[in-house]
Amino acid sequence: MKSTVSGHPKGEASTTAAALIPREAALVAREQSADLRHQAADLREQLADQREQLADQREEALRTAAERRAHSDTRLLEANENLVVAAIRSQTMTEVAEHAALQMTLKAERDFLTGLPNRALLTDRLAQSIALAQRHGKRVALMYLDLDNFKDINDSLGHTVGDRLLQSAARRLEKSIRHSDTVSRHGGDEFVVLLSEVETAEDAVLAAEKLIKAMAEPHLIDGHRLNVTLSIGISLYPDDGADAEAILTNADAAMYHVKRKGGNSYQEFDPDKRSADAG
Repeated sequence: MKSTVSGHPKGEASTTAAALIPREAALVAREQSADLRHQAADLREQLADQREQLADQREEALRTAAERRAHSDTRLLEANENLVVAAIRSQTMTEVAEHAALQMTLKAERDFLTGLPNRALLTDRLAQSIALAQRHGKRVALMYLDLDNFKDINDSLGHTVGDRLLQSAARRLEKSIRHSDTVSRHGGDEFVVLLSEVETAEDAVLAAEKLIKAMAEPHLIDGHRLNVTLSIGISLYPDDGADAEAILTNADAAMYHVKRKGGNSYQEFDPDKRSADAG
């Protein structure tokens, strides 16, 4: 009996010990699994931190690139603005220089008092008109004009009134011719009218009559009612001369003949009358 009783507790102890082993192993496994989960969580957190750092780095890189582009764009814009300013300044300086050159040319070719073409410009236009007339089979008419009684007005009322009378006479002459024709002042009270490409001498005669009629109207200057008339000499190319100088000289001679007869009229060049005047 004793042996049986004493042997039973032994068997229970063995059974209890055997039952504890799997539980301890399971506990250890659970602890290891928990450690692994913690490690996995740490890894995930580290990966998240790394991704955030990468995102920050990309954002910084993008921001830096944008700032560089903006800086580059700003410099490019400034460069373009500087180019535009330089171009405008250059254009302005060019325009100023061209304007100054034009003014100098105008002063060299224009009468200072009336603004009409001077003798030099008329000579150039007369040569051009003769060349065109030769090409097109036309004539050129030149009229030499002198204001009758101008000297008396200038002496009695003064040079200021005389100058304004000359300006008034110049405007009337310009209004009485075609745009293609030229009125020139040759100094004093003498003017020259160039009619380019006329058909016959009658065209010049009609133009002279129109000028005389226009000049007959009184000039109202500084309260004075001034009356002046015209003496006109007419010369034609190629009828009365082969070049510009001959045409101008013959027109002057015809005008001189009108002055001798009392003025306020016109006269076509006549070589016979010129010979008589010279004799």
